[in-house]
Amino acid sequence: MSDTLILVHRRDLFRFTARFLGYTLLAVLLAVWSGPIVLVLITSIKSNQDFLAGPFSIPSHPTFQPYIDVWNSLGFSGLLANSFLYATAGSALAVILALVPAFALSRMEVPGKTFIFGLILTGLMLPQQTVLIPLYDTLRTLHLLDTKIGLIIVHAAYGMPAQILILRGFMTSIPREIEKAAYVEGATDFQVFYKIILPLSLPGIVVGFTLNFIAIWKEFVFGLVLLNSEQNFPVTVGMLKLNSDRYMAVFNLPAAGLVISQLPIIVLFILTYRKIASGNFAGAVKG
Repeated sequence: MSDTLILVHRRDLFRFTARFLGYTLLAVLLAVWSGPIVLVLITSIKSNQDFLAGPFSIPSHPTFQPYIDVWNSLGFSGLLANSFLYATAGSALAVILALVPAFALSRMEVPGKTFIFGLILTGLMLPQQTVLIPLYDTLRTLHLLDTKIGLIIVHAAYGMPAQILILRGFMTSIPREIEKAAYVEGATDFQVFYKIILPLSLPGIVVGFTLNFIAIWKEFVFGLVLLNSEQNFPVTVGMLKLNSDRYMAVFNLPAAGLVISQLPIIVLFILTYRKIASGNFAGAVKG
């Protein structure tokens, strides 16, 4: 009986130790992940004097004046409008361009479709820096350099491989009996795509659009290299002004600008979180 109690005690002790170590690790990871975010939020509501007196201290007199100053000095409304245009139009165009290839690669017997699919996915492996020079030359030849439509096309083309990957996974998961019944009724390939596959793939479209929207919103390199006019800058490039000599001794304004720039994608992520969570798993296991 005593041996049994000892074994039970050791098992309970092992479980407690494992649980304690797990929670400790989670607490450390949470602190590492949330620490910079909390620091930025605190800095954004400090006066510059409070920050210089104690960068990690709680603000003695919280103020939202840094938000007002950075909004007025940088013309944040125009920067946000440009980023919203690039992210919305670029994501929508990427999804539209990916719909037909995803349908063909998932529902039709296309010769060499495995090779074609693999070739398309190589676009996911190309760093932005490797395509900057040909993109720059192409846009200059087409007179689209330093234009909003040129940057939208670049974002759409660069985001299309990921959209094909996501949409193909969703379309593959749709039961084939549905389209077979439509073909029996005399439906054409276009009717099957437009009236059956497209509506059933709406969750995948939402997931793809949202993820691409967030990626474009955070994108920096294309906007920096392909745009010269300040009126065309997205918010990520426009915030470079905060690193100029005028703001070098000011620390609360960059923090406030960072918070403002991230609010739209945080709101979008909250609104579409359930779709993204369920959609990613569905596309991954069914593809």
